[in-house]
Amino acid sequence: MSPIRKPNMSFLSGVSLAKRSDYQTWMFVAAGLSLLFIAVYSVFSVVETIIDEPERSEEVRLPNFSAITSTQERKQAFFEFLEPFVAEANGDILEERAEVLKLQAYFERNQRLNGSRLESFNELREAYKLDPVDAASPGAFRELLARVDTIPTSLALAQAAIESGWGTSRFARQGNNLFGMWCYEPGCGLVPKRRSAGKKHEVTVYRSPRESFLAYLHNLNTGAAYEALRDIRAAHRENGVEPTGRDLAPGLVRYSQERWTYVDKVRGMISANRLDER
Repeated sequence: MSPIRKPNMSFLSGVSLAKRSDYQTWMFVAAGLSLLFIAVYSVFSVVETIIDEPERSEEVRLPNFSAITSTQERKQAFFEFLEPFVAEANGDILEERAEVLKLQAYFERNQRLNGSRLESFNELREAYKLDPVDAASPGAFRELLARVDTIPTSLALAQAAIESGWGTSRFARQGNNLFGMWCYEPGCGLVPKRRSAGKKHEVTVYRSPRESFLAYLHNLNTGAAYEALRDIRAAHRENGVEPTGRDLAPGLVRYSQERWTYVDKVRGMISANRLDER
């Protein structure tokens, strides 16, 4: 914050304080200047707070893709709108992965993690649904790095298109749910109209499309059903190869009741729309 300038007192030059009345006048002036100083300081403090406060990005709402009559234009608008969300979510994951790799480098040099580093390591493990450990080990790092990794943009966009009907489904429009994600607490989401008798699941409601993407990536990176996807990705990493959406698609065999038919749908969506080029 810029230094507060002292008030200019030159206008008091020549004022005599010899008399009591002049002394009282001076006291009133001094009190007034004190209040002025406090007011100026408060204004500077508020301005500094406003400047330093990071801008809060407003949550973007899902556009009305149904209003776009041209199929090609609707597809293009859909992909262009959603691609930044994938990039942002993957960016968050890359920051966490860099932290894990930094801890791993320290471990390889020292063969241990000290208290604060071990605490950070376990916080990341718990965030990715792994149990904390008493001591770090090469296996514990491999286990975590298999989860703290990105999802190809092509895979995320293909699944979003399939699961949300190009952003036109009821769950996408009313709940920002682009991936058909379920929840199981009463009132946690939207009840499917065709839900079978005795079933309890609902389709999760998200505050924004961004939140839907974050939940989707976390689901693939932590869910037991997608261990095969993570194994495929880790194998590519070990071989120095960047996995594509088509590479990881077989790991989605348990994402849908359609099983391998669903895998073929995802791969077909990627190929038909050249999503691996994004």
